[in-house]
Amino acid sequence: MASSTHPARPRRNLLPFAGVAMILLALFNGWDAMAALIDSPVVTGTDRYVFGDLHSLGWAVLALAVAQGLAGITLLTGDLPGRWFPATVLCANVFVQFVFVASYPAWSLMIIAIDVAALYAVLTAPDGRSRE
Repeated sequence: MASSTHPARPRRNLLPFAGVAMILLALFNGWDAMAALIDSPVVTGTDRYVFGDLHSLGWAVLALAVAQGLAGITLLTGDLPGRWFPATVLCANVFVQFVFVASYPAWSLMIIAIDVAALYAVLTAPDGRSRE
């Protein structure tokens, strides 16, 4: 049986998707942080967290939202060497969302799914170097 050689398909560049997803995630995390900071009934204030109270969680998530926004802008500008910062921020957001699973599981799992899809897009994007 003769082996057929298929031409190598170029990999798709999903970095614009990842950049837009990270900016949306930054907005979502900003809303979550504001809800935690103003004692909204959406976030249950009776839960106990290992690292402190609900306000400290709100400030941590707000800092993460700012980092996500900056990482998303970095991806949209096409800074390929700077892909590790967005990847680190996405991984951090996955862990932070596990804290919120007790309060609203469907929302947290959806955010985790978007994080994983954006992380895949960041880590599998072509780097622009020719492979010979």
